[in-house]
Amino acid sequence: MSRVFSKSVKMLILTLASILVVSVSAATYYSLVMDPHVGIEGALIQFVAGDDSTNAGATGYSTDGTWVKFTSIKAYPNATLTYEEAINVSNTDSSNPHSVRFRPGSITNLNGSATSANFTKIAFVLIAQNGTVAISNFNYTGGGSWTPPSTTSYVPIPQSEEWTIRIETTATSGAMADVMVEIDIYIDVEE
Repeated sequence: MSRVFSKSVKMLILTLASILVVSVSAATYYSLVMDPHVGIEGALIQFVAGDDSTNAGATGYSTDGTWVKFTSIKAYPNATLTYEEAINVSNTDSSNPHSVRFRPGSITNLNGSATSANFTKIAFVLIAQNGTVAISNFNYTGGGSWTPPSTTSYVPIPQSEEWTIRIETTATSGAMADVMVEIDIYIDVEE
């Protein structure tokens, strides 16, 4: 019996030692170190003035080219208003193309919930330097509530080219005057 008892004690000691080794091993680790040096440079894709930037009320883009606000975009009832060159985007890299895509951000009704019912669509179109439409399906549609567009695919802008963003607005027949909406749109750039 003493032999069975000593085997049991040995097994218990071996089990406890294994648990102790596992719990000590789980607390063992090491760290990798990163030491980034971050420098500020001009963006390779930048907003620049288009022929209709003044009419569209484009502001802010001349500081660093990475942000623009439109303060005068209008929509007319039962008609499409087009800003052919609301703002342009320029690939300032003289050596490489860089791809861009449109991605929806937020949309805010500035005059209450009735705002979306006054609009048929607000569309953003990317047009290449040669006149080819590169992104055409980025439309916010109104109605009972806003339907935002899906994120587009990336489109390459060749080196040293300037493309344009056209904005088209359409309000519903009988739309109320002075109804406003604010839209945030992201133009993602692959470096």
